[in-house]
Amino acid sequence: MFKQYCKACGEDTDHKELMKQKPSKYGTSKTEQFKAFMEGFFGGTASTLGASLDLLDRYVVCQKCGCKTLDNKGEEFQ
Repeated sequence: MFKQYCKACGEDTDHKELMKQKPSKYGTSKTEQFKAFMEGFFGGTASTLGASLDLLDRYVVCQKCGCKTLDNKGEEFQ
């Protein structure tokens, strides 16, 4: 945990980091899901989590009020 300013609370509070998978840009059909699999298999670099960082969103969550804020930083999250 780390301290960060929370807009909802109006003060510095403890925050926790949360990584969540981005929604797929592909449809739900079998063909579209296969395309998504192939792009993930051949594209991107794998992180230590075993997932490509460009498929993840980084959120910070206030431990006092539960406010969740998208906080993607760096080229790996673009």
